[in-house]
Amino acid sequence: MKKLVSLVLVFALAFSLAACGKKDSATGGKSDKDAKIVVGVVQTNANESDWRTANTNSFNEAFKEAGFEMKMVFGEGDHAKQISQAQQLIQEEVDYLVVLGLQSAGWEDVAKAAKEAGIPFIMADRKLDLPEDLYTAMVCSDFEAEGRKAVDWLKKQNLDEYKIVVLGGDTGSSAQLGRSKAIEDGAKENGWEIVFNQNMKGWDETLAKQAVADLIASGTDFNVIYAENDNMARGACDAMSAAGITYGKNGKVKVIAFDANKWALEKVLAGEFNLDVECNPLHGPRIVDVIKKLEAGEHVEKNVYVDEEVFDCDTITREIVDARPY
Repeated sequence: MKKLVSLVLVFALAFSLAACGKKDSATGGKSDKDAKIVVGVVQTNANESDWRTANTNSFNEAFKEAGFEMKMVFGEGDHAKQISQAQQLIQEEVDYLVVLGLQSAGWEDVAKAAKEAGIPFIMADRKLDLPEDLYTAMVCSDFEAEGRKAVDWLKKQNLDEYKIVVLGGDTGSSAQLGRSKAIEDGAKENGWEIVFNQNMKGWDETLAKQAVADLIASGTDFNVIYAENDNMARGACDAMSAAGITYGKNGKVKVIAFDANKWALEKVLAGEFNLDVECNPLHGPRIVDVIKKLEAGEHVEKNVYVDEEVFDCDTITREIVDARPY
C-alpha cells in the first residue's frame, strides 16, 4: 500500500512539473525567468526591397536591445516554404512565433499548431486571414486605408481625364490586395479608366520598368502611375525618362508611390514623385513591446494598425526628409 501511495505521489509531482513548464498561448512566457526569450520570425524575403531591408533591420536592432534570441527565416518569395519554416520553428519550441506572411491565406494550420503547442502567434506587417481565437496579437499596416489616401488625393487633382497604370505587388499579399482594391474601387466610383493593371512578382523594379516601357511602345496613353511600392515607381519613372515622357510635379504623368523610404521622399521633394504614402517598416520595437507585456501578464490589444502619413510634393519640406530614420 505504501508503495502504491509513493507511486501516486511521484506521478502527481511529474504531472505538476510538466504543467508548470507548459507555455500559455494567451500570455506567453517561460517557466525559467532567467532563460532568454526565443522568438521565431518568419520573414518574407531577405532583400525584396529597401522597405523590407529596413523592416528586417528593425527586428534585428530591437530584439538585440531587448535581449531576445531571434530565429529569423526568409521565405524568399515562396509561400509553401514560409509555412514549412513556421512549422519547424514550432517544432523547435520557440517562445513566440511572429509571422510576416507572403500570402494572406493558408495560415490556419500553422496557427492551430502554435496554439496547441502553447506558442503565441503574432502577425506583423501584413494581416493574415485568421479567426481571432487563433492569434494573440496583430501589429500591421492597413493597406486598403493607404490606398484610399492615394485615391482621395488623386480625386482632388481634378484631371480632365484619368488613365491609370496600376503596378501591383505580389499577388495575394495583403499589401497588394488592399492597395489594389482601393484604386479599383476608386476608379469605379469616379469613372476613371485603368488602362493597365498587373502585379509585379517580388515588387520588382525591373519588371515595373519593363511593363511601362512596353506600354509606351504599344502606344497606350496614360497620365497616372499608381505603383504599389517605391521601387516600382522608380522603375516606371526610368522608363518614362527613356521615352521622353514628362512626369511628376510639372509633368504629364502623376506618380503615386507607397512605402516612403527616405530616398523616395527625396524624389517627392524634387518633384519626381507627386505623392508617397507611408508604410512604416519599423515593426521591431512594436513587437518587442507586445512580447514584454505578455511576459508581464499585461493586457495586449488584439488588433493594432500603425499610424502612417502621406507626403505630397507640394507640401513636403527638407526638414521632413532629413528627419526620416530609414
